[in-house]
Amino acid sequence: MTEGERAAASVAICDATDALLAARLTPGAIVALYAAKGSEVDPVQIDGFARRHGLVVAYPRVVANDRRLAFHAVTLDELAPSRFGLREPSADAPGIAVADVVAFVVPGLAFDRSGGRIGWGRGHYDATFTAAAPSALRIGLAYECQLVEQVAREPHDVALHIIITEVTTHMVV
Repeated sequence: MTEGERAAASVAICDATDALLAARLTPGAIVALYAAKGSEVDPVQIDGFARRHGLVVAYPRVVANDRRLAFHAVTLDELAPSRFGLREPSADAPGIAVADVVAFVVPGLAFDRSGGRIGWGRGHYDATFTAAAPSALRIGLAYECQLVEQVAREPHDVALHIIITEVTTHMVV
């Protein structure tokens, strides 16, 4: 996809995600977003929408020697460059318990319609999902061209509930 195509698709994906969050979450609920890396769907628009609608926004931080991510209630301006080409909150920022997050919005490299997701290969989100509340929504943001017939899965992989593309919203479970 060209940069312009990605930008237009990101807006459509974020619009659909905003509508889903508005329908499913109430003010005060905690939504975990991510800072886009490379050509990932950019959820900046979702951050603004969530804050305007009274949601608490948290961003992940990779913790050394732990596969689970730590989450912090910060603004985009408070994210700093980190390892793996990520932008993350400081360990000193206000923490959010994984069990308190009601919706995780996540990126990926490839997705399938049964909720399978291929990330960057370290399993951080899968490990985090196992510590999350069973009712927490797991939402993947993807360009339609990232949907494949089937992604390879390992026993520790945790399926997503919803995959949102610029074309449609796939409700998995």
